[in-house]
Amino acid sequence: MLTRVKGDPMGSVFIFVLLMAFWLLISASADWQHIVVGSIFSLILTVFWSNLTIAAEFRTEFTLKQVYLLIKYFIALLVEVILANITVAMIVLNPRLPISPGMVIMRCDLERSLIRVLYVNSITLCPGTITVELEDNLLIVHAFTRHYGEDQENSAQYRRLLELEETYKK
Repeated sequence: MLTRVKGDPMGSVFIFVLLMAFWLLISASADWQHIVVGSIFSLILTVFWSNLTIAAEFRTEFTLKQVYLLIKYFIALLVEVILANITVAMIVLNPRLPISPGMVIMRCDLERSLIRVLYVNSITLCPGTITVELEDNLLIVHAFTRHYGEDQENSAQYRRLLELEETYKK
């Protein structure tokens, strides 16, 4: 039986920070008026969100190590996306067009749903690869070149997410 709790303090802080970051991103300005308006709207939405009754198992809990690993992951993802763009551009601009599209089936041993979704979307964000399906522990990826798709299985991104998932098991 699920026990219900009212509110989620860590989740509220997390939602407020996400909403403020999104507000600053779409407003494209960091002057005091935008920050005040964004803070007010973010606070209102956070208050409404925090009044929801949720199952105790779904409360937001994270440590500073997990935040550090996530920031490290997103910086590395940004670098990977830039490198993938350059690689795809070099392949497309090559007169011989050395593409060898194919499907790659690989194992995905990530257990937490959010981390699995993060990994799958990270693959799709990188040009030249698209995640086709994730079912149980199998992941199907379509890649611009077969070699590029096979590299995903041993990628640093995957290892970083495995490291992040280990922090939840402790």
